[in-house]
Amino acid sequence: MLKPYRVLDLTDPRGAMCTSILGSLGAEVILIEGPDGRGRDHRETGPDGTSLSWWNLRRGAQSCVIDDRNELMELVASADALIESPDPGLGLSHDELRAVNPGLVHTTVTPFGSTGPKAGWAASDLTIAASACSAAITGDADRAPLRITAPQSWLHAGSHAAVGTSLALRQRDRSGYGQHVDISAQQAMMQTAFPGIIHAPNEYPSARRTSGGILFLNFHLQFVYPASDGYVSITLLFGDTIGRFTKRLMDWVHENGCCDDELAALDWVDFGMRLFTDPEVAPGQLEQTKAAITRLTSTRTRADLFAEAQRRELLLAPVYTPAELTEVEHFNERGYWDTVADPAWGSVITPGAWCKPSRTPLRSLGTPPDLGAHTAAIKAKPRSALLDAAEKLRDGGGDPSSPRPLEGIKVLDTTWVYAGPFTTRVLADFGATVIKVEGPARFDAARGSGGGLRGDMGPDASIQYGTLNAGKLGVTIDLNTAEGRDVLCDLAEWADIYVESYTPGTLDDWGIGYETLSARNPGLILLSTSLMGQSGPLATFAGFGNLAGAITGYYEMTGWPDRAPAGPFLAYTDYVTPQYMVPLLLAALDARDADPQGRGQHLDFAQAEAAVHFLATEVLEHTVNGVAATRSGNADAFLCPHAMYPCDPGDADPDNPLEPPEAWIAVVCETEHQWESLCEVLDRDGQPVPAELAGLDAAGRVALSADIDAAIAAWAAGRTPGEAEAALQAAGVPAHASQNSLGCLADPQLIHRGHWMDVEHPVYDRMTVEAPRLQLSATPHEVTRSGPSLGEHNDRVLRDILGYDDDRVVELAVAGAIG
Repeated sequence: MLKPYRVLDLTDPRGAMCTSILGSLGAEVILIEGPDGRGRDHRETGPDGTSLSWWNLRRGAQSCVIDDRNELMELVASADALIESPDPGLGLSHDELRAVNPGLVHTTVTPFGSTGPKAGWAASDLTIAASACSAAITGDADRAPLRITAPQSWLHAGSHAAVGTSLALRQRDRSGYGQHVDISAQQAMMQTAFPGIIHAPNEYPSARRTSGGILFLNFHLQFVYPASDGYVSITLLFGDTIGRFTKRLMDWVHENGCCDDELAALDWVDFGMRLFTDPEVAPGQLEQTKAAITRLTSTRTRADLFAEAQRRELLLAPVYTPAELTEVEHFNERGYWDTVADPAWGSVITPGAWCKPSRTPLRSLGTPPDLGAHTAAIKAKPRSALLDAAEKLRDGGGDPSSPRPLEGIKVLDTTWVYAGPFTTRVLADFGATVIKVEGPARFDAARGSGGGLRGDMGPDASIQYGTLNAGKLGVTIDLNTAEGRDVLCDLAEWADIYVESYTPGTLDDWGIGYETLSARNPGLILLSTSLMGQSGPLATFAGFGNLAGAITGYYEMTGWPDRAPAGPFLAYTDYVTPQYMVPLLLAALDARDADPQGRGQHLDFAQAEAAVHFLATEVLEHTVNGVAATRSGNADAFLCPHAMYPCDPGDADPDNPLEPPEAWIAVVCETEHQWESLCEVLDRDGQPVPAELAGLDAAGRVALSADIDAAIAAWAAGRTPGEAEAALQAAGVPAHASQNSLGCLADPQLIHRGHWMDVEHPVYDRMTVEAPRLQLSATPHEVTRSGPSLGEHNDRVLRDILGYDDDRVVELAVAGAIG
C-alpha cells in the first residue's frame, strides 16, 4: 500500500513501533545492527533467549550489519527515511544527515523531545507516564498513581513517530526535501490522559483517579463489576446518548429482582443532572444502582452476561486477559491472528493485520530476520527511484518549507467522540480541509461532556470537543432525511477521504455504501472505523473505547494484584488507534496515486485489532511461553526500584480544586550504574541504603523490592517532588514527579515545545487546545481555531464548497435536512 520507501531502523525498544507500523504498510525496513545483535535479548524472552517484544516489532524487517560510521552514511545516501532512538555514542545530527541526503526524513524518538530543559533527562516507561498526567488519573485514589503493567509509553511514542514520518515522506515527495521529525514520548503519552489533560489549561477542575470507572465531580461512576468467573465492564453513564442504554440495563436488573420498582423507574437520561439538583437523594440512588448491578453480574459468567447484553443492546463487555484473546470467536472468524513458523519457537500465534483494505492488503510480516541476513544485498542495492525523483524536484528549485503535507487534501468526517476526531484533527493540523458533519439534534457526544469553558456545559462550550475538532469546518445535516443523505453524497464526491464511525452496515442501509459512493467518486478512500470491524459476530457491538479496552486485555493489565482491575483512564483504545489510522490513510493516498486509474478503496478498521498490537508481548507470553500476564501495580518483573513514592506536598493548596493535594515521585533504575548513583544520592542525603541492598544486581533487587522501596520512600518523604526529581536527575537516575493537568500546564518542557496553544473560539473568543504530538522542522502544523459551533460553516460548505444556490439551500431547510 505504502510506496516502497527504504527506511533505516536505528531504534531500540523506544521507537520500534514506528518501523513496525510502516513495515506492515509496505515500507522496506532495514534494521541496522552491530555484529553482536544488541537488543535481541531484552526482557521477556522466548525459548532461545530472543526478546518477545523484539521478535514482534522486528517482524518483516531486513537485518544489515555495519562496522563503522562510513558504512552507515553510504546507506543514508540511498534511504528515504531514518528512524532512531538517539544513541549518544553514535551522535547523528540532522545537519550531518541532510548533507549526505537532502531528501532524507530523519525521525528521532526521545523521552522529552530533542530540545528544551528536559531534553537530556533520563526516563523510563513509568517516569514518562508520571510526566504525562496518565498515571495521575489512573488507579485507586487511596494508592499511588498507576501505570499500565504492560509498558506503553514507548509504543505510543513510536506510533506517533509513524504518523510524523508518513507526513514528512508525503511532503518530501512533493518538495523533494526531507526534514526532521521530532517525537516526545511525554507528549505522545499525554494523549492517554485526554480529556483530563486539557482541563486545567481551560480553568476546569483536574480529573482525579478512581478505580474501575471515572469521577464525575465527587461521584464515582463505576465501570468494572464482578462476574462469577472474573469481571465485566459496563458504561454506567447518563444523558441523551447513553441514558437509554442505562435504562435497558436497569430494566434487566429489575427483571431479575436485583432492584425495586422505584429505582428501575428513574429517568436515566436526566439522572446526571439530578446529581446536582437533588443532592439529598440522587447520590444515594447512584450507590443503590451500583449495588444492584453488582448483585446481577456477580451471579453470572462473563460469557452469559455478554451474550445477554448483546441481545438487549447494552454497553457491557467482558474483561478478557491477554491469554484469552486468541480464543475469542470474533477475532478468529475475522482471520485476525497470524500463525508464524519460527525455526526456534515452532508455530507462533501473534497479532495479525490491523486493517482489511478492499484493494491493497497489508503485508504479511512473517518472522524477524537473522542477524546480518540481508547485509550483502542491502549494501549492493542502488539508490531509490523515489530519491532520484526527489533530486529532480530539488534541482528544479523545490522549496523545503513548501505548504503543509496535506494541503489540497479534502476530508469528510462523520466520526464522533475520540478515535475518529483525533485522526481527522491530525489531518487538519497538517493542511487538509476537514468538514465535520453532525446532526442538528443528534450531535457529537463529545459536546456533552469533558468539561465546559467558563462553566458552560452547553454543546458549543465543550473543552474536549473544541480540542478534538480544532481547525475543522462544521456543518449540521440530518442524515435521517433523504435530502440530508443527498448532501452527504455530494460531500463524498468532493472528498479525497471519508472517515466514518457508524455502526457497521449503516451506510448500506441508507443506500449510500462504498459501492454507491465510489461509483460517483472512484478515487474516494472510505475509512470505516468501529470497535470490532465491519464483519464478524461482534461487528454491530455498540460501545466506546472503554469497552474495547476491556475486551482487548487492558483492564486486566491495569491495577493492583490484590484488587479488581482499575482499568486505564476512559477510552484507552481510542488513544492507541489514531496513530494507526493516519499512516493508513496516507498509505491509501500513495496507493491511489500509484494506481493507473486513480482508484481509492474501502478500509475496514477495527479498533480492537489495532489496539491488541500494544499488548503483543503479553499475547506472546501466552502463545509462546504458556504464561498468563496480569496486572502488578507499578512493579516490574525485571527492574527495581520501579515505583511511585509519596513526597512532601510542600505548598500544595488542599482547597484548590484544580490541584489535588498529593505528591508522588516515580523512580526507576534500569541499569546497575543508575542504581549505584541512586545509592550515592541517598547516602549523601543521610538516608543510606543498607549495605546488603546496595550491592545487589537487578534480579537481587527485584527479590528484595519491599526493603528497597522502604529505603527510597523514607528519603522521598522529606522532599517535595520537585526536590526529589532534581536530585535524582542530576545523578542520571530516571525520575519524574507525577503531574496532573495543572502540573503539565506549568511544565517548562511542554511550554518550550509549544504544547499549549491559545486559539480562537466561536463563542468564548479564546480557548487552549493541545498541539499535535509531533514536530516537523520544515512544514510545521498550523492550529488557529478550536472546533466549530453547531452548524457554524453551513453556508460556507453548502454554497462555496458544494456550489448550491439559494433555491437549493432553501429546499434543504424546508425539508429539515440542515440545521
